[in-house]
Amino acid sequence: MKNSILTFGLLCLSLCVFAQKADVASLKDAELGRFKVMIAKDRAALEAVLHKDLVYFHSGGNTDTKDSYIASIFSGKSSYVSIVPVEIQTRVYGKTGINTGVLNLVNLSADGKETPVKLRFTDVFVFDDGRWQMVSWQSLKLTN
Repeated sequence: MKNSILTFGLLCLSLCVFAQKADVASLKDAELGRFKVMIAKDRAALEAVLHKDLVYFHSGGNTDTKDSYIASIFSGKSSYVSIVPVEIQTRVYGKTGINTGVLNLVNLSADGKETPVKLRFTDVFVFDDGRWQMVSWQSLKLTN
């Protein structure tokens, strides 16, 4: 029962976070919310914020689709302890939004080892179905 209530509460929170207008503030909120749901492994919220046509280019060169990226989070292949934006620039052009910036994140490996990573990233969101959805991500590792 507690799990059902918690799941329902997270779903309501994620819907509120992702119910938006197509503006700079809501795009930034969508990005920061995406980081939170990645860490929390909130499947419903990830489904909502990732576009069906997502192409995710990791800093190591491998590529994911929406389905394979979500699967990687739930399998533990992509596991995040923290994601902290150091800088972020948000721009909106109609129903297209672009975020660029630098992140400090901590990955968690399958054996429990935490690895800090600093990334420069660019991602593209589209405003579709009343919310921002990430359709493209590309990042590269920076020296810490």
